[in-house]
Parts: sequence; C-alpha cells; structure tokens
Amino acid sequence: MSKAIIVVDFAYKGSKRKGHGTGRKGLSSTLKYLQYRDKVQNRLAENSDYERWQDRGMGLHWRDILKNSDDLQSKHVLAWTWVISPAPDLMALVPEEQRRDLVCDLTEHIVEDYYLERGFTIPEYSFILHDREAKMEDGSETMQQLHTHVVLPGTAPLPGSDREAVYNNKERGHDVLFREIASCHFSEALDRIVGPDWQRLRVEEVDLEPEQPDIDDLDAWFPRS
Repeated sequence: MSKAIIVVDFAYKGSKRKGHGTGRKGLSSTLKYLQYRDKVQNRLAENSDYERWQDRGMGLHWRDILKNSDDLQSKHVLAWTWVISPAPDLMALVPEEQRRDLVCDLTEHIVEDYYLERGFTIPEYSFILHDREAKMEDGSETMQQLHTHVVLPGTAPLPGSDREAVYNNKERGHDVLFREIASCHFSEALDRIVGPDWQRLRVEEVDLEPEQPDIDDLDAWFPRS
C-alpha cells in the first residue's frame, strides 16, 4: 500500500456545549490557540508582515470568525474545522520560496472544489498557515510540516439565495471525496513544479504488517507531543 501524499481531516464544533472543548467556548479556545500558537512555534511569524488568518469571508481575527460562526451556524454545527497537510517528504521537493504559496493555493482549491462537488456554492471561510518541525513516524529524521487549519460555517450557500446545513458523513463517501480532491490538486501541483519523478516516492508496497496505523491519520505521521 502506498502512503498518502496529503492528509486531510474534518472535525466540527457543535452548537451546544457538551463538555470541555465543545460548543461556543470550545470554538473560541481553538481559534485563539490557532491564532497565537505561531508566536512561538511558527517560523513564518518571524516576519512582521506575516498575516496569520487568510480571510475568505469569515474574518481576519478570532473574534470575527467566532461571530460569523454564530451567525452562520446550523442546528447541530457551529463551525467546521479542517486540517490540510501535504506530505513533508514531497513538500521538501518544492523550492522553499514556493512552499507557502503552494499550501495556501491548495487549501483554496480543495475547499472550493469540495463544496462545488457537493452542490453548494463556495462558502465563507478563513484559514491559517502553520509551520512546524515534525518527527517522521520511524523517528529517523525531522522535517518541515507546513499545514493549514481551515474554519468554515455550519451552513453553506446553495445556488440562488438559500443556505443549507453542511454535514460530512463517511457513510455517504464525503471523506473519500475530500481525499480525492486534495490528492488530485497536490498531484497536479507536484507534476507542474517538480515533474513526474516525485511519484517514485510513492511506489506501492505490499503491507506485511496488518496492524500498521491508518496512513490517513495525522497522529500516525506526526505523533502529538
């Protein structure tokens, strides 16, 4: 089995508080963490011109994003929180000066195509780019892990003027669609920037260890400290 070229994940904050880290208070804490975490851990923040949030309709500050989440929530979902993380070994093939723009472009294309494929028009969203050093799963080396966190509302506009609740269900294949769109865009970008040689790093291998962790699980690649 070949290793994924990009890891994507969607989670959500419910509209009602059901314990620590949930509901509006949980979303507020998450947004603050995402906004201020990079002051210590994100090398990009060393640049005084670095903009933490990229605003595509939800806001440039955690307070604005929280307010818009309130206004655009559905009955069950206050906000969706996505992670988009291209494989570090493949990103290492991309010239360093192009990496930030590439991950931001990937994020925009993935968000927009996913919603269009689901029959919505493009929703409001904001995302933040984080840059950290992550130890690979075998512990042999540490590599740069550029990734984005995306915040989207619980509803999305339909063609016309109405809005509808958005639910992402594995049973309906939404996770498969999400990964396929992400992989397609990243593959095309690597073909354009690096050339087809990058595919040699993803030669399929027979999986002799049935208990290996899920290759699409972020924790399997980058264990949380």
